[in-house]
Amino acid sequence: MVVFKILRVDLSTEKISEEVYKDDIVRKFLGGRGLGAYLMLKELPRGIDPLSPSNKLYIFAGPLSGTANLATSRINVVGKSPLTGSYTHSNAGGNFAYWLMRTGYHGIVVEGKAEEPVYILVKDGEVSIRPAKHIWGKWTGAATRALLQDAGFEPDEKKAGVMTIGPAGENLVRIAGLRFSDYERFAGRGGLGAVAGSKKLKGIVVWGTHDPLREFVDRQRFLKLATEYSVKMMNAATPKSLHQYGTNLLTNIINSIGGYPTRNFDTGYFEEAEKISGEYIKQNYVKETHGCMLCPIQCTQMTVVTTGPYKVAGERIKYEYESTWALGGNLGLSNTEAVLKMEKLANELGMDTISLGNTLGTFLELVKRGKIKYDIDWGDAGALIDLVYKTAYRDGIGDDLAEGDWRLANKYGAPDAFVGSRGQGFPAYDPRALKGFAISYVTANRGGDHLEAYSPTWEVLGVPEKVDPLCETSECISKQVRLVIYAQHLMALADSVTFCKFDTLDKDGIFEQHFAELFNAAFGWDTTPQEMLTIGERIFNVERLFHVKEGKWVKDELPPKMREPIKTGPAKGHTASKMFDEGIKEFYKLRGWVDGKPTYETLKRLGLEEFQYLQ
Repeated sequence: MVVFKILRVDLSTEKISEEVYKDDIVRKFLGGRGLGAYLMLKELPRGIDPLSPSNKLYIFAGPLSGTANLATSRINVVGKSPLTGSYTHSNAGGNFAYWLMRTGYHGIVVEGKAEEPVYILVKDGEVSIRPAKHIWGKWTGAATRALLQDAGFEPDEKKAGVMTIGPAGENLVRIAGLRFSDYERFAGRGGLGAVAGSKKLKGIVVWGTHDPLREFVDRQRFLKLATEYSVKMMNAATPKSLHQYGTNLLTNIINSIGGYPTRNFDTGYFEEAEKISGEYIKQNYVKETHGCMLCPIQCTQMTVVTTGPYKVAGERIKYEYESTWALGGNLGLSNTEAVLKMEKLANELGMDTISLGNTLGTFLELVKRGKIKYDIDWGDAGALIDLVYKTAYRDGIGDDLAEGDWRLANKYGAPDAFVGSRGQGFPAYDPRALKGFAISYVTANRGGDHLEAYSPTWEVLGVPEKVDPLCETSECISKQVRLVIYAQHLMALADSVTFCKFDTLDKDGIFEQHFAELFNAAFGWDTTPQEMLTIGERIFNVERLFHVKEGKWVKDELPPKMREPIKTGPAKGHTASKMFDEGIKEFYKLRGWVDGKPTYETLKRLGLEEFQYLQ
């Protein structure tokens, strides 16, 4: 039997309470993203301001977090997004989930608003709210060290779990993220760092000695299975490549098929991509490889820039594919050191790198179209770096940038300059060239997002089957839709267990049958792979119901630019129109939805009748 224990911390009243969820709820929603979405749908009143005390942060690990060497130390944060005005979830690696589980708790719900800056300390089951006025204003790296020291630890991120925000969150920047230890791990998407800032919550520190494995029904079998899966994954081709080059090995691959969005999705091919590729950066800037707690892949590449105008003195720079694209090719910028500098600044100031790049790209397009007067051009490193600072501090034009790309484009009368869905910009894959994203991007519940269903898994890696990313026959469209739906269920499941999605990128990875075996060993369940996928489906529908409840972002739409042909590169001439127009009809049919809304029959099948009032 599962005992899922959470803390509720009301910063307005300083009331601290506990809640326990057992099999009746956990077997339907697990933890992490799933339980967070369920509680949010039940608890948040319709129409509240995301930056008001009424919003909540659901910071949840999962039932298996921090228990096996399978990249299980993931933390999920759910809340109402300041960026989109509706539901969002965000996910980070590092060691926070591991240390949270060691406290004896699986999750923390933060409510209300403090009068002065505070942080929450959970230390071996003891919970306190502590003053953080002396830490307010610090960048995320310095804040992490200060929080550790204030809590009685060495200023070493490995010693405890830390969540913190930077100046962007404090200044209510709508693209602010939450930094987690260890090292520059971000729950970035959706702007939940601004929610923490609105609550005057500088951070959370967690540490303990509780052993979550001691509660497992068959600990020996669980560890045997986990070890078997871990060894299999470490020997698989995709994890080995990720370990060697990190996520940025994708730059040359995606650019070579014409799916690398360039200059705010003007085209899908960047002529100077090699200069910011994983291979080039590995050879010239990477000094060490790092990994999240309990991860067999260890994919993080840590770089240094020690000389020149973009040096980062005495600091490592954590960089990723999405960040390098967003602040590089997306802005027409190929100066490697400038891109790395911008990534470091975004992390230290506490902003989602993808949304920051989306917003700067939209801004540059608005300038080029004469909507805004500003002295800047594509690839202008100095001006772009200056704008990063201005955004975090809402300085001058930065006040507009701090509102995010969707609001920026609409304010200046060019809504088509925004490329995204549900108020959140698309990531580093052009859906005109990787057509699975024409469905998965636009149906993602948190808005333009690649990780609710990652189509390169099958379009590039061939897992679970190979699909030509440019194919638009009826057969290909049908296959893409089925794979997107399967992936949406699997990803919701992974985010709720919690496991890293990189576990699913290889045929020798971790899938629903492995989750079922692990849960049966851990908790004495008799679940099946299909029941695991149904849990993912239930979670995905609950998330969609929040949009229905809000009366916002229910309909799935393709942005206008994706109907324009790609101008250059291997996918020249392609659009996303046919895949979306035909695929969305089949998507709704297979899901049991009408116009983006789950039907009563679907809710009944998934055991969600309590939400039938939303029909």
